[in-house]
Amino acid sequence: MISILTAIFSGIGRKAAFWGTIAFAIGAALWVAFRRGRLEAEAEFLIRRTDARIRSLQTAKEVSNEVQNADRADLERRLDRWMRD
Repeated sequence: MISILTAIFSGIGRKAAFWGTIAFAIGAALWVAFRRGRLEAEAEFLIRRTDARIRSLQTAKEVSNEVQNADRADLERRLDRWMRD
């Protein structure tokens, strides 16, 4: 790859070809780093979103179990307190 760029820039001059190749290599490295960082950030976001969904489902299950296992008087007391707030 570098030899192809060097051949292309050789008509301009050796120093220009060298600096052009260096600039291209730096640009390619930055592009790869940017792309990789973006993909890692997307993966991290998906993991956090999935974890939040799991926590939400677990909380809903716990609340449902608590409501099913509570007696009628306790549920009425909680409802009254909730309606006051």
